[in-house]
Amino acid sequence: MAAAILLFGLTANGSVANADSWRDGTAAFARKEYAAAMKLFRPLAEKGNALAQYKVAMMHKLGLGVPKSQKEARKWSKLAAKQGNADAQQLLGSLYYKESGEESPDTLRAYVWYEMSAAQGNTEAQKDLVSLAKEMTPQQVAEAREKAQKCKSPVTNNASDRTRIASFRRTTARPSFCRGREPDISAVFGDPIPVR
Repeated sequence: MAAAILLFGLTANGSVANADSWRDGTAAFARKEYAAAMKLFRPLAEKGNALAQYKVAMMHKLGLGVPKSQKEARKWSKLAAKQGNADAQQLLGSLYYKESGEESPDTLRAYVWYEMSAAQGNTEAQKDLVSLAKEMTPQQVAEAREKAQKCKSPVTNNASDRTRIASFRRTTARPSFCRGREPDISAVFGDPIPVR
């Protein structure tokens, strides 16, 4: 059922060829033929497919089929994250938070992206958000919360999302999540994504 929905989404947003590329790329990835998978995912990512952008980002982060590149992982995860992909938002948060296994100085950006992902129910991001908040000073948390309030997330528009977010807030005592239609992190941090 999920595969049918995904396939429908891909064909609704593009051609059947794109759906075939996604299916073939996913199959190649499952066979651990990462270079072949990248050749299939990359054109989809370049056309704006958020799922493909996330896959390309993850492959760059882990060095699957391509050399490891934090820069490329950040680029592709940011593109997918700005489209509301919760996995990409969590990945981007981790890329800002950790660099080569070491903490980076950009915990504020990490916090904002974790928060956006957690708002969509991403349990990994929820855990990351709690862990990160414990490592920040109260002033840093307050600043991160302020920045998060300025962003807009595409996922808080229906009752089930609001209920899930309210439940998460009660159980974790974490900040309120961004609301709205489009994530606008570039306006918060002043770092627009360059378009090719």
